[in-house]
Amino acid sequence: MSSTTFEDIFAFTREALWDVPGGMNESTALAHDLQVAGLDGKEFMEKYAARFGVSLVGFDWVEYFDPEGTSPVGLLSYIYERLIRRTPARELVEEPEITLGHLVKCANSGAWESPAQDRITSRSTRSRAKTRAPG
Repeated sequence: MSSTTFEDIFAFTREALWDVPGGMNESTALAHDLQVAGLDGKEFMEKYAARFGVSLVGFDWVEYFDPEGTSPVGLLSYIYERLIRRTPARELVEEPEITLGHLVKCANSGAWESPAQDRITSRSTRSRAKTRAPG
């Protein structure tokens, strides 16, 4: 049994989706960096599972890609955070991120595993620290 490499996942992702300026690496996130959302994310993961023999038992695409579209209130909130508060876009992502490196790991194990939530935890810690800091 051969193991799946980053190059395998990279080639598949570029074929199924697209490449991004500056290329991709193991930290490239599907939702944030490649702008995969909604049913596009679901379809990508189904193709990934079929190509690399990964069981998606326990995978809920809405948790990672959100339904397509957003409410007007959500859009206004996003614009406020990005333009007025100058919050980096990556910090506004609520969903856990699926990276290409994580796809390699799941392909080699043959089963879906939820990605670590460290990024979300560290972001909420930074946000609390910002609100305590003097003006």
